Amino acid sequence: MKKRAYLGAVLAGWGILLAGCQRADRSSECVLVESDFEQFEGWVTPLPAVLSTEHVHSGRYAEHLADGMLYGPPHLTALSKCGFVPRRLRLRAWVYLPSGRIRSTNIIVEIDCHGRRPNIWTGLEIEQTVRRYQKWERVQKYIQLPADMEASDELKMYLWHPETNGENLWLDDIQLTGER
Repeated sequence: MKKRAYLGAVLAGWGILLAGCQRADRSSECVLVESDFEQFEGWVTPLPAVLSTEHVHSGRYAEHLADGMLYGPPHLTALSKCGFVPRRLRLRAWVYLPSGRIRSTNIIVEIDCHGRRPNIWTGLEIEQTVRRYQKWERVQKYIQLPADMEASDELKMYLWHPETNGENLWLDDIQLTGER
């Protein structure tokens, strides 16, 4: 009987310890933008020129920013999509570069604060992040937001290729999350 009570106490103790190791509450995080570029099929005919089947990370399509293109299409949303005002953003994507001649290309996150404060404009510098070419590379950046952000502030995310003679680039499985 004592062995059972001891075993029960040990198992209860392990249960309490393991419960403390569970992941953080997901309600402290929200998805602002998420795209694998498959959602355009069937909605738009013909498919936008920036969609490509040449190199894809998942599915059938990826965004392709070709030589001579300055901008990719913007993804638009408001911070209110979270249900709370995020204090930090996490940008993640998969990038395919044919070579190291990419020059300065960025995934831009821009937040319009409607004149209340200076707008936020920051980017993930792809050429500073990717080290392997002709393979899909995961890129990630955390963006700390000022404390005075409001739910009505509008977020725009896009690829920017400021040099018209830059290298081709493919982008897939992009996600921008907001965190408390």
